[in-house]
Amino acid sequence: MQKGALMKQNTTAIYDVDTLNILSPDKIGLTETESGYLEFSYDGRDYEKVDLTRLVPFNDENRYISVSYKNEEDEWKEIGVIKDLDDLSADTKKTADDYLKLKYYIPEIKKIHRITDNQMGYLFLEADTTAGEKKIAVYDWWHNFRVIHGKMLAVTDADGNRYSVPDVDRLDKASIKKLQLFI
Repeated sequence: MQKGALMKQNTTAIYDVDTLNILSPDKIGLTETESGYLEFSYDGRDYEKVDLTRLVPFNDENRYISVSYKNEEDEWKEIGVIKDLDDLSADTKKTADDYLKLKYYIPEIKKIHRITDNQMGYLFLEADTTAGEKKIAVYDWWHNFRVIHGKMLAVTDADGNRYSVPDVDRLDKASIKKLQLFI
């Protein structure tokens, strides 16, 4: 087999795996239970304790939402993808929006008072956020400070909590100066 034919064969296999099952919005039902779980119905079939996941979380929060459930073997299985939340009924859209806002809650960093490096892999940021004053411990800042689209900063702390700066250029000059060494 020639090299080009093998590459074409592999490419086809990749695309077969990456095919999206787009769900028809008029067949979707979504409700929240009293315990806070989501129940999903699609085309006459009901699913309990489903999870919604943004497939493109930084670019388009309301489009391409994966819907998954846990099967009898305790494995997550995808039901399909909601192409656009705006295509859903008002109640279903509100339920999805509320769930996703809670799941993807990320406080914004508004001002950085101090950044200290303990020379052992940790940075400590003292910052004002939309969730109040925080002392944020970041391990391995090289991997946990992510600049996205050239202006957004995504920060993951040592406990896995996330913070963001939607536009670094909109921070005050002192905060930008403190960050420049690390981004």
